Amino acid sequence: MKKKAPKEPVRLREKKLSNGNLSLYLDYYQAGKRQYEFLKLYLIAKPKNTLDRQSNQTTLELANRIKAKRTEEVYLGTFDLKGKNQGAADFVQYYQAYVKAYAKSDYNTMAACFKRFKDFLKDTYAKERLLCKELTPNLILGFKDYLESKQTGEGPQTYFSRFKKVVKHGIRENLFPHYPLPENVKFKGSGMNKGILSLDEISTLAKTQCGNDTIKRAFLFACNTGLRFGDIKALQWQDINGTELAIKQNKTQQIHRLRLNQNALKLIGERNSAKELVFVLPSFEGSVKTINNWAKRAGIDKRITWHSARHSFATNILLLGYDIKTLSQLLGHTSIQHTQKYLTIADERKVQAVNALPDLDF
Repeated sequence: MKKKAPKEPVRLREKKLSNGNLSLYLDYYQAGKRQYEFLKLYLIAKPKNTLDRQSNQTTLELANRIKAKRTEEVYLGTFDLKGKNQGAADFVQYYQAYVKAYAKSDYNTMAACFKRFKDFLKDTYAKERLLCKELTPNLILGFKDYLESKQTGEGPQTYFSRFKKVVKHGIRENLFPHYPLPENVKFKGSGMNKGILSLDEISTLAKTQCGNDTIKRAFLFACNTGLRFGDIKALQWQDINGTELAIKQNKTQQIHRLRLNQNALKLIGERNSAKELVFVLPSFEGSVKTINNWAKRAGIDKRITWHSARHSFATNILLLGYDIKTLSQLLGHTSIQHTQKYLTIADERKVQAVNALPDLDF
């Protein structure tokens, strides 16, 4: 009679996530009770290339090493689930797994923030790993200062908010033996120093040749509508009915309705079939590179990104005398508080305009 193989005390299992990827966890019995340990490790369910397959292989190897260690602890009687997640995990690895499984529209920003954090650890502490128990309020404040030293405008605050999102998720997962987030974090400046284009500068861009005509039309369309890059890239002809546009915003998932002006209608060109894209655009990074070259060719000495179009639209609307409530509706904001920051920019522009008047000799 064939002998049965002994039952494994610890088993490695997979759980399918809402985004289609697989979360790895350990399944075992302790004190007669079935328990689970989620490893914060994730597999790409349908690897598309060699890099994805290598990533899955590395993740599986790590998961099996953890499984072997837990099995040994079970046999030795030293296994203690309660203390496993209290600071011993590698926060960088957890952060990487979080980014891999992230499926929201701001994925690029989340991934860029993770890269910044790795650079911070390397430049400041000459290390690539960080135990969860080593993530302290002072270290996080150091990361905030590092962000401010590397970026201007809204960048540091945008990245820091994404970083806090990961840490808060870790807090809910019971990763830290202490509360790691500092209180009352303040950033330098107003946080809105990105290149804002005046109406004259937008007109100059319109008259200047661009390396990609579709990017040119799409960027000028954003200057006339205030739409974000993701919304413009996903815009289909079925979203436009005559002069009215109605889309579900990627960021807020709210329906945004907007009446298109004559500039916007000219920029979209001739109508195509319902599900065709209005603007067939390359990646965000590729589009921004083209825009920068275009701005330089136009003689505009400002740091221009795609977001500059939305910021310029908002600022110019206020400078033309329209109220903050109207602007909030035009931008599709869910709260007027999100629109308040543009008041500061508009006020600064008004002061600049007054100070630009020539001196009088009397």
